[in-house]
Amino acid sequence: MNIEKDKLLELFKEKVTDSIYPLKMGGHIDEKAFNELLLVAEEATKLLKDDDLVPKKLLLEIYLASGAIAGDNEYFKSEFLSEISARLLNCFNLIIDGRTVEDQRCHGPRII
Repeated sequence: MNIEKDKLLELFKEKVTDSIYPLKMGGHIDEKAFNELLLVAEEATKLLKDDDLVPKKLLLEIYLASGAIAGDNEYFKSEFLSEISARLLNCFNLIIDGRTVEDQRCHGPRII
């Protein structure tokens, strides 16, 4: 996905409107819209990796979106919504840590 850094917040808010509002208003889970929302958040980790200063508003939107999905999932008990919420929160943490979703993670102790 080709996203400009200065359009991240606008695009993320648009995807929130397309995905979370139908969930809140009518209980409609649009998997395509949620996957697009997650795609924008994951792209944000890549675009903001080398930045010393990251936009607080974007971080707030990602955090609130994750919380809103998790809150509604108390009612729906959907594994899909649970995964989306966790992955959004992961993107939030990765942006703060200066890493991306593509970074390699060691899953065990290093053997010397």
